[in-house]
Amino acid sequence: MKPSLDQLQAFIALADTSHFTRAAERLGVSQSSLSATVGKLEALLGVRLFDRHTRGCRLSAAGAALLPSARRLAQDWRGLLDDARDFAVFGRGRLDIAAPGVQSALLLPPLLREFLQTRPGVRVTLHDVAEEQVHELVRSGAVDLGLSTDTGERSDLVVTPFYADQYVVAVPPEHALARRRSVEWAHLAGEPIVGPLPDNPVRRHLDTRLAEFGIRLDYRHEVSLAWTMVGLVREGLGVTVLTTAVRPLAEWHQLVVRPVNRPSVSRTLGLLRAPGRSLSPPAAAFRDQLLGLQRETDRARRQA
Repeated sequence: MKPSLDQLQAFIALADTSHFTRAAERLGVSQSSLSATVGKLEALLGVRLFDRHTRGCRLSAAGAALLPSARRLAQDWRGLLDDARDFAVFGRGRLDIAAPGVQSALLLPPLLREFLQTRPGVRVTLHDVAEEQVHELVRSGAVDLGLSTDTGERSDLVVTPFYADQYVVAVPPEHALARRRSVEWAHLAGEPIVGPLPDNPVRRHLDTRLAEFGIRLDYRHEVSLAWTMVGLVREGLGVTVLTTAVRPLAEWHQLVVRPVNRPSVSRTLGLLRAPGRSLSPPAAAFRDQLLGLQRETDRARRQA
């Protein structure tokens, strides 16, 4: 057994006051409780810390020798408790999160800004990687949290759906589809599609869902990055299907963006974490912020 903080504080208070009543008042405990606590510490250490007398007590030789160490231990212990409290309440610590490039560039920055306004002490590392790498970074413990398309497939990671966005089509301003207020999937039949590579999770999800309705897109250009897709469309090499998260990028390139319906198809982002591994307070706080994103989005849509 090792001395507790209460025992060290009782030892120090009694050494400072040399009086059981005054030491008990300082600590806010009863005199009998203080006496019992000091007695347990003496029994644990195997030495007498105080020589008692009728009017009070004084340090024994052992007590005088051990008092400096007791003060250092108590100070270190209080520092540990203070650091733990600051870590939980004021957000000191680290947050490592992995997300695909689009979410890293468009979705997460405003959320991280809001997060860091109340937790300026957190050091954030954002791993902007290909979506296929997110799972491995979470699995290896290199990051606390990851964002990835929730395909509904079984995973060894804990996957929590937290945000759903719709698919949209982006076309050049002179394209015939730009004159429509909304677009149906049937309108994309025969259109040259600029899209992600076949192993991209978003592409796999979209192709799987459309296949359920007998719809197949005609991919003419397959690339890795959304920025490249938008650039090819801007040059008139086809049209592209994106999620609403990428809409600001398409509009920045002066493309016309229209929702695609009939059938309505949405993509859900999943929040990934490794099972059996507890989250640090900053990571847990950011997880809660992300999980509240869909509620805020739904509320805004109802009010619109």
